[in-house]
Amino acid sequence: MRIEKLFNRLSLNYLISFLIISATIFIFVAAKVRPLNLYIFYVTISLSILIGYQFAEIKYFYSNIKLTFIKLNIIFKEDYFRTYFDYLDKKIQKSKIYYFAILLVIIPFVLLEIIRYWRWRITIESPPPYFSLIWPFSKWTIILDIINHMFGYLMLFLLAIIVGIIINLIVIINELNSNPLINIDIFHTDEMGGLRPLRNFVIIVVSNYFITITLAIISYISPIAVISYETVFLISILFLGVIFFIITQKTIRNLINKGIEFELGKINGEYKKTYNKLINIIANNKFNKDELEKLSFILDTLEKEKIRIKQISPKRYDLSAIATFISSFLIPTVTLIETIRGFIT
Repeated sequence: MRIEKLFNRLSLNYLISFLIISATIFIFVAAKVRPLNLYIFYVTISLSILIGYQFAEIKYFYSNIKLTFIKLNIIFKEDYFRTYFDYLDKKIQKSKIYYFAILLVIIPFVLLEIIRYWRWRITIESPPPYFSLIWPFSKWTIILDIINHMFGYLMLFLLAIIVGIIINLIVIINELNSNPLINIDIFHTDEMGGLRPLRNFVIIVVSNYFITITLAIISYISPIAVISYETVFLISILFLGVIFFIITQKTIRNLINKGIEFELGKINGEYKKTYNKLINIIANNKFNKDELEKLSFILDTLEKEKIRIKQISPKRYDLSAIATFISSFLIPTVTLIETIRGFIT
């Protein structure tokens, strides 16, 4: 499934273009039936913004994923980066995870729609939210329902692609964690062993994912229920972003720890060799003052380096990334709380 090529061919300003086009079509057709109430207008605009935002988000991912990992080539030993990059390319272009994500996201919404329709058919419950059932039946209400479903399922399809992207990223980043051919330079200028491009990319992806879920929750606000089944489902997949962030942070910490252990191992090896030389000189009563001072100086230097490297360890907890993550996660949380408060009041 060559999702990357599909979205790379698109270069519109998605957010603005889709908002104008979809909102204009929807409002025009709705005006043929009756004036839009505030609830329908609110949901229509949020859905239009969401679809444009999703296009932009997917485009950003496919434009930056390879560039991000190219910047990580310094952490790979020998020529293994080429092998890993081929693996990355295969994952983001032909992964079957996209099909799984599409089924995971779309099927629950289809089932909910079918269940609601049949419950209405066999009971005296309120009709499902179709314009042709709520408003006077006409060709315009049918067209309105068709447009509404097209936009709704387009949004779900794009959401499924984003979910597939995040699942693929979890697999790709987890592969870094278990790879023995990675060598982290803990003295790299970015103070993260050369992993800062990955950290920055993940923060952007997670933040945008939370914004997407927030807009999706808004588009499924129901005037007759505090929290709809669709909202519950969206909240559940919200935690995929949490898992993604945690796995990335864990991977970065583990890789930095490996780099620290590698450097400490080298220092311990040199320390042991120098220490053995010093002991042999003392044991053989071959006191060479200059050599003793030289060996003592080396031991002191190695000891200081060992202490300095150990001080790097606490820096593996990226407080800036955690703060950004928490603030991003609060967006859908506050949205949900305000939705519930608005319904209650």
